[in-house]
Amino acid sequence: MKIKFSEIKNWLLLLFLFVLPWQTRWIYQTAYVGKDFWEYGSLSLYGTELLLGIVILLFLIEKIHNNFSNLFIKNLNKKRLIKILLSFFGILLLYLLTSTNRAITWQYLNWLIYGFCLIFIIWQSRLSFKKFSLAVWGGGVLQAVLGIWQFFLQYIPANKWLGMAVQDPYQLGVAVVEVGDERWLRAYGAFGWPNSLGIYLAVVFILGVILICRNENSKIKTLLLVGQTMILLGLFFSFARGAWLALIVGLLVLIIKKNTGKLFWQQIGVYALIILILLVIFKPLIFSRFDINNRLEKMSLSQRANQLTEFRQVFSKNYLIGVGPGNYTVVLHGLYPKYSAGDLKPVHNIFLLFLAEWGLVGMIFCSLIIFYNKKMSHWSFPPLTVLLVAGLFDHWSVSLFTGLIFFCLVVGLSFKYVDVDTKVQPE
Repeated sequence: MKIKFSEIKNWLLLLFLFVLPWQTRWIYQTAYVGKDFWEYGSLSLYGTELLLGIVILLFLIEKIHNNFSNLFIKNLNKKRLIKILLSFFGILLLYLLTSTNRAITWQYLNWLIYGFCLIFIIWQSRLSFKKFSLAVWGGGVLQAVLGIWQFFLQYIPANKWLGMAVQDPYQLGVAVVEVGDERWLRAYGAFGWPNSLGIYLAVVFILGVILICRNENSKIKTLLLVGQTMILLGLFFSFARGAWLALIVGLLVLIIKKNTGKLFWQQIGVYALIILILLVIFKPLIFSRFDINNRLEKMSLSQRANQLTEFRQVFSKNYLIGVGPGNYTVVLHGLYPKYSAGDLKPVHNIFLLFLAEWGLVGMIFCSLIIFYNKKMSHWSFPPLTVLLVAGLFDHWSVSLFTGLIFFCLVVGLSFKYVDVDTKVQPE
């Protein structure tokens, strides 16, 4: 019986998109600051990383079997492709050789190569935007349900096989909302921090809005709407303000691009009613989250202000080619040796973080890539807009494996994106 590599690859790819949020991993080189675990100084191998590697391998086998030389004829000139690849790997080699910590940079560059491979596979795949989005959306519903359960349980048990650490709201360092003497645990999902869950769910929610607008089956639309309700609740219980703002901007982009209709506004009405009910029930928590006089919020604002000072210190170390991909906290540790592991965090802004780690050379190279692909990608793709806006307030989408791969996934979906009012492309 002939093995159909394309079918195996497609199913594994969709499975990967579904399970991407799970943090199961093998930490093969653990770093500590004092006695505390240092996340950004450690080296890990994620379970989803292995799964993506298998997908890439099957993709290569499929293309070699189908005559690899014809892979790029439709879309790219071969000479131009060779120049692009040589430039790309040349840049990566430059950063590897000049990095502050080559082991961490090597890990990060591997993640980046995985991400670019994922973009290319999604772009070349015959699977539709709808199928890709449903796989991501389904994973989002599961994360939302997990987050809702965590919030009402007010405790997260540890599970090493799922990559989840114990979270107790009465332990210092755990993300909570304070109301008087009460500490309310924020939803984490399978992520390491609630803001990551919030950003992920905000992107998935926008995908759900698009899917409902494009679906003609009333039963499926009802099912999608139920899932959207779960996602909205999960996003709410993450109490991630940046993600909330990014979601609003994403909806505005849909409206501005006129990808709306009666069904869109019906959805908005349902979501607005749900939010109103949540605001009434959890009013004290919402007010506390936006109260700048609250102890935790004062601390958060102070930390963000300090991070800008830290960024200037790190960036000044090598503004031309940066301190090296993934090396921001390594340099920060050298500048502030008394910092604890919890204090060694990337600046909460993906644009500043990219500039510090890649420098002006990396910024120019990235700009050239964007300019070259401006006709291939929908840069106003609403889920991508959500990620970029959320990136003004958090670093997750470029600092950790799951975030970086998710960012590349959304870019890949932007290549497949078809406006809401057009027909779905063939499978």
